[in-house]
Amino acid sequence: MSCCSSVHGFAWLVLVHACFFAAAQAQQAARTDPTEVTALNAILGTWGLRASPAWNISGEPCSGVAVDETDVDNNPNINPAIKCDCSFNASTVCHITKLKVYSLNVVGQIPEELQNLTYLNNLDLRQNYLTGPLPSFIGNFSAMQYLAVSLNPLSGPLPKEIGNLRNLLSLGISSNNFTGELPAELGNLEKLEQMYIISSGFSGPFPSTFSKLTNLRILWASDNEFTGKIPDYFGSLPNLQELRFQGNSFQGPIPASLSNLTRLTSLRIGDILNGSSSLSFISNLTSLTVLYGEKLLL
Repeated sequence: MSCCSSVHGFAWLVLVHACFFAAAQAQQAARTDPTEVTALNAILGTWGLRASPAWNISGEPCSGVAVDETDVDNNPNINPAIKCDCSFNASTVCHITKLKVYSLNVVGQIPEELQNLTYLNNLDLRQNYLTGPLPSFIGNFSAMQYLAVSLNPLSGPLPKEIGNLRNLLSLGISSNNFTGELPAELGNLEKLEQMYIISSGFSGPFPSTFSKLTNLRILWASDNEFTGKIPDYFGSLPNLQELRFQGNSFQGPIPASLSNLTRLTSLRIGDILNGSSSLSFISNLTSLTVLYGEKLLL
């Protein structure tokens, strides 16, 4: 190797180390948005919870497992949990993007301070004792992709503002005490892939706007008080794989359009009232592996 090439190689090595050093400094300099720190502390304080030492390192929320590759969803020892994105303002500002408070016996209403975590894309508040309404400010989380509040005694109507969550992929609101009909604005969630609304207290017909949910793969809507006929448009939702409708007050017959659901693997559609329903459409469901059809012929 020539002297010249050695010099160039050394210079390149110095440059690489300088870049890594600069990146490390930027990472160290990143701090959680102070508004979000205040909001997070208020939320945890209201619910009688403490920040996990796994992510609240030296008083900085967006540190530790909040910014590394740790899977907090499947780690029961990290609960409550947050995840952050520290790429803002040249990697000097961190925003909280995930909040998990799962099965911690939290009691009370959803705090107003939650609305200050404006960068949330994943909110998991399942299996607590949250009461009162799902606040209308939930519609302000424009980045939200995963919203799960199942297994709580939340009440009142589902806010129509939830239809503003245009990036939502999964909505879980099962086992609550909601009242009234599903808001038509849910049809605005055109990216939605999963909807879980079992035993949620809803009544009335399904909104016609659901016909726009063409990316929907899973719809669990059993054990409510839905009425009217199962809409024909469900046969035009090409990606449906799981459909659960038993335990409602739907009237027959079952729409023959369901024969178009060739990707359907699971169908639970019992308790159809006032009219015989033919199951001949099932012969077209070539992917079907699970069928529940009790009380279809009344």
